[in-house]
Amino acid sequence: MMDMDYLLTLDDDPDAGGSAELRAARDRDIFRQAGGDHMSETDLMAAWLSYRKMLYLDQAGPKGYQRLPGRLFNTLFSWTARGLALAGGLTGLILAYGFLAYHGVRPVNVTLFFFVFVLMPAVFFLFSAAGLLSHHAGWAGTGSGGMTGLVSRVLFELIPGMLRRIRSNTGQGATENRRTRMDEALFFIRTKKQAYGDLLFWPLVILVSLFALFFSLGALGGTMFRVAFSDVAFGWQSTLAATPAAVHDLVALVSLPWAAWIPDVLAGPTPEQIQGSRIVLKQGIAALATEHLASWWPFLCLSMVCYAVIPRLVIIFWAVMAQRSALNRFDFQQPRFRRLIVRMKSPVMDIGFEENTPARQTAKASSGPGHRPCEQEKPPEVAVPEQEKVSNQTDEKPPPPSGTSVPESSETVAAPVGTPAVVLAPVPAWDAAATDRISDLLSRQFLLDVRQVIFVEQDLATDSRLLGPDVLNGADPVIFLQEVWQPPIRGILHYLVQLKQGVLADKNLWVLLTRAPEEENLGVADRDMDAGVWQDRILGLGHPDMLVERIRP
Repeated sequence: MMDMDYLLTLDDDPDAGGSAELRAARDRDIFRQAGGDHMSETDLMAAWLSYRKMLYLDQAGPKGYQRLPGRLFNTLFSWTARGLALAGGLTGLILAYGFLAYHGVRPVNVTLFFFVFVLMPAVFFLFSAAGLLSHHAGWAGTGSGGMTGLVSRVLFELIPGMLRRIRSNTGQGATENRRTRMDEALFFIRTKKQAYGDLLFWPLVILVSLFALFFSLGALGGTMFRVAFSDVAFGWQSTLAATPAAVHDLVALVSLPWAAWIPDVLAGPTPEQIQGSRIVLKQGIAALATEHLASWWPFLCLSMVCYAVIPRLVIIFWAVMAQRSALNRFDFQQPRFRRLIVRMKSPVMDIGFEENTPARQTAKASSGPGHRPCEQEKPPEVAVPEQEKVSNQTDEKPPPPSGTSVPESSETVAAPVGTPAVVLAPVPAWDAAATDRISDLLSRQFLLDVRQVIFVEQDLATDSRLLGPDVLNGADPVIFLQEVWQPPIRGILHYLVQLKQGVLADKNLWVLLTRAPEEENLGVADRDMDAGVWQDRILGLGHPDMLVERIRP
């Protein structure tokens, strides 16, 4: 998914090689060679991705695979997971090993050990479970604070920065092109954190849980090592008026999960052993029996397994299953993917030609052995007046342009049924005649069926009443017409954001850039500077289902 989104972004880059028409012809050629008429949209995107990866790797060289965002994210995630697991295990091992140091004078404080290695992980688990439940219920977003925000900064900022510095110091990837491609991929991953939502949230949960899991495993291993290879004495003490009977009741409550299937000698210390392991400082430990002082370690180890290790395994399993569910729910109808399907399914030519016309014969003659399939499908350039395009929506057919003949109905390239859409046209700039032209261009260029045109005043309260369920039912995307020469001022952006978060919360919103309605050609060029400004500003709003499109010249 990341690689496909990244390659689509490269295609949209004005500095990318080739024109939009050539890229459309390439995508149409992929559709035809893959047998797209009999494939689902997901399979079509997979076929496109396979071809584009090969083309990208061919252009980027042997190291290109390492710079694809999907591969880069997996590499960062894998090494971060290993690092956090190692750090957690070593931290737990060293802390527990040092905590259990016993020199024959003062036994290990059971209460303090239980608080650090059992109670604190259990409390963190409860907070984690509550946070995941609230996230699942939609009460909270991924956010940028807490442990998840910290790991997010480590994964997306600290580690990539370290990689760039290491590469710079070692001289690897010294060319400017390589540095630019790596930085571009890292920037792409950072900017897609919000767009991918759960796809990036659950891996971060897994990373945090891995650290906590291996911390508890390290502490458990350090405890078992100390118990097995040294003489460790455990005791309890308290300034409070705690009686051995009260301590035994607490131990019995904690050991309920395993008391039924673990022998009594291992389930927990008996009342006599609890009484015999109580430490009174002024009396020392000389009068305490060794078997009483050693009776606590099975209880402590089982407590770590039950309240620290198993809960973290549950969190990791939960996160893995939630991530799979998020993958299955991933919306491939988002604008950045939908327009790829439109490009692949769109016919390359708008007007059919007779097989025996001079233009068609010339096109056939030009196709030699080295001619690419996408070039074979590309038609000759034919100038069609804008007025004739508009008249195509009526029942009366316009006369054909000079030099061409109208084919029979069986030979004509039939316009496919488009995706239902609604157009929002600001008044007074747009009128019915101009929106008719837009509807025709949307049908030709994006395979959209404009069901209705709503003339809006760019007043949220007024326009929201116009966009009722009867208008938006089944229509997606909703297209807002915007003249490209007008700058994206704060008022327009605020209006679009409020509209998107309100009545269009479950819709894709397109900001369609055009020339002024009175101009003959409404198309916006690939490298139009005003269009680039709109792209940057809409991207900065952080709404993945808000897209900038343009009418092609």
